[in-house]
Amino acid sequence: MDRSASRMPTRSDSDWGEWPLAKLFRPRAIAVVGATSKPGKVGRIVFDLLRRTERPVYPVHPTQKTLLGHDVIPRVEDLPEGVDVAVITVNAGQAVQAAADCGHKGIPFIIVVAGGFSEVGAEGRILEDKLRAVVATTGSRILGPNSLGIFVPRERIDTIFVEHGDRALAGGGGVAFITQSGSVGTEGLGVASNIGFGLRAFVGLGNKVDLNELDFLRYFGDDDRTNCIMLYMENFSDGRAFLEIAGQVSRKKPVVVLKAGRTAAGAAAASSHTGRLAGSDRVVSGAFRQFCIQRVFDEEQLCDAARVLAGAPLPRGPRVAVISSGGGYGVMAADYIESRRQRTRLQMAHLSPDTEAKLRAIVPGFASVANPVDLTASATDEMTGDTLRIVTADDGVDAVICVALFAPPGISDALVAHTAAVAADVDKPIVVVGQFGPFTDGLLRRFYDNGVIGYPCVARAVRAVRTLVERAEFVHTMEGTP
Repeated sequence: MDRSASRMPTRSDSDWGEWPLAKLFRPRAIAVVGATSKPGKVGRIVFDLLRRTERPVYPVHPTQKTLLGHDVIPRVEDLPEGVDVAVITVNAGQAVQAAADCGHKGIPFIIVVAGGFSEVGAEGRILEDKLRAVVATTGSRILGPNSLGIFVPRERIDTIFVEHGDRALAGGGGVAFITQSGSVGTEGLGVASNIGFGLRAFVGLGNKVDLNELDFLRYFGDDDRTNCIMLYMENFSDGRAFLEIAGQVSRKKPVVVLKAGRTAAGAAAASSHTGRLAGSDRVVSGAFRQFCIQRVFDEEQLCDAARVLAGAPLPRGPRVAVISSGGGYGVMAADYIESRRQRTRLQMAHLSPDTEAKLRAIVPGFASVANPVDLTASATDEMTGDTLRIVTADDGVDAVICVALFAPPGISDALVAHTAAVAADVDKPIVVVGQFGPFTDGLLRRFYDNGVIGYPCVARAVRAVRTLVERAEFVHTMEGTP
């Protein structure tokens, strides 16, 4: 297998069904080594999760006879042919031998869940060396160790044994999430799923004894169902190769990276967490921009950026219009938009006289029709929808932020449909700020399910538009246009 980091594979390299990592995400059958009937144990949780898939799932345990109605197979060598993925849920000491057994059985992909490897010191590094030997001698590929494995909603394949919003993410989507930290990945997804998030696949890299971020960047870069790739990284297996591959992928779809360990203390913590030294942060931002990779600085920004990049069209420029039924929100939005402390500049759009005249005909006489447009508490569902349609038609507007407050008596749940109807008809991004007290998450989820990206505060909505403008600038750079 060619593992060169300098070459970006293409669909023509091989049949899609034989794509090197395809069997990891679409296996014929799965084995859970260490599956047990004991409640709360990792082997029990993983086996129970995997029973949702339509594929055969085989529990492996030396003494257990049955598990949740399934016959248990005592040894790896007794597994039937056709198992493409083995999830090893035993402890670190036992995991090495289990991986070797899976390798000699010819199982192409092995996921090692256990911790207790290089992150704990010299003894753990010895165990990792033994896992590398399994890869070298058998040709099987290993994900981990210290990995939560994978989650592919459309395939109903899930090995994540901690809470991660799996039910809310079950519908799938276009975002591939590659993460070096299981906790950052699962907690970020859990929060993001509350307001809607379309997950193509989750990959927990763990300690990267074999498969690493480069392998998955290649795979998702050529995956037609992936329209955005997000990564949480503490160190890179090969920094130069990462830039080259991510830069090539970015020509086709956005790549968003949260690189942790930016400070000396953070780098030391990353080394303790992963057992590897983290690289200097001084050149990371400049290198990312050079290769058109979008950088964020916390897990909220990471998820916010991915969901808007995956779900909204790109603007043609940086001119933003704001529509609100509360004047203060328009003022705050204008401040965030015109801030000069950001690396990507936005500006408040100037509405044309024709646009202002059309707005004047449908809003109360005391409303403001200049940008930001203030519909006041007299706003209705229809008025907001009509205002959106008029403003998005203005050639001087590249993106719209609509503050959807549900306090005005004329606003109802029908506002979601009115907003979605306009968003479906225009090729400009419409980002919603939705607030409805304790019902805010549910409101934003309804917007998301109807094709509109929304956030619970003005700052995050403006940041989302800034993310879209940055991506548009990168696309223009790569296309050689001004």
